[in-house]
Amino acid sequence: LLLRLDELATNPDPDTAAEAEAALEQAERLGAVLDDLLRATEEARAATAEPVELGELLGEVVADWQPQADADRRLLRLRVADGLIARVTPGRLREALGVLIDNALRHGAGVVTLSARWTGVGPDRMVVVEVTDGGEGVPEDLAAHVFDRGISGASSTGVGLALARALVEADGGRLELSSARPARFAAYLRVPRGEELTGPARPGTGVVR
Repeated sequence: LLLRLDELATNPDPDTAAEAEAALEQAERLGAVLDDLLRATEEARAATAEPVELGELLGEVVADWQPQADADRRLLRLRVADGLIARVTPGRLREALGVLIDNALRHGAGVVTLSARWTGVGPDRMVVVEVTDGGEGVPEDLAAHVFDRGISGASSTGVGLALARALVEADGGRLELSSARPARFAAYLRVPRGEELTGPARPGTGVVR
């Protein structure tokens, strides 16, 4: 909903843009109230996370965004190592990655790549999922604030990236701008520990496209 309102707020029709901006303001006020509640119930929110093999899930994300990439005459590429398992809520991760891909298509240039790999060792081991493109990247003066609500370097209201970070953090992960030029957004996801693997992870496949 926020992504759609964000898009409508830049509509050339003044009435449509005004209505969208008013709706965004209401959503922001509600979001501020909910933030406190969400922070207080982080453990409860993370309870919906489960061990998921990422190959199939990320393939579905690319399939969802392929029509838009084709319409924009952009190449959307997927690179996923075999056997990656992360503790996530599939719907949240899909939405967060959708925001990042949409951002790359709208504000970046060249090839958009969605990739996933292991990082770290031992208890620090995590899965990192990255979205990159071949554009000029994020301006230096915006890089430190790119996840702040209302911050945008182009014709948008800056809601999407704040939403993406909240979705990743809801499952105990973190979302960072690991490189500004070129732009590289990295979602670090928890790896399930032995006691969390009570059954088989959701199926997935290693894919390179």
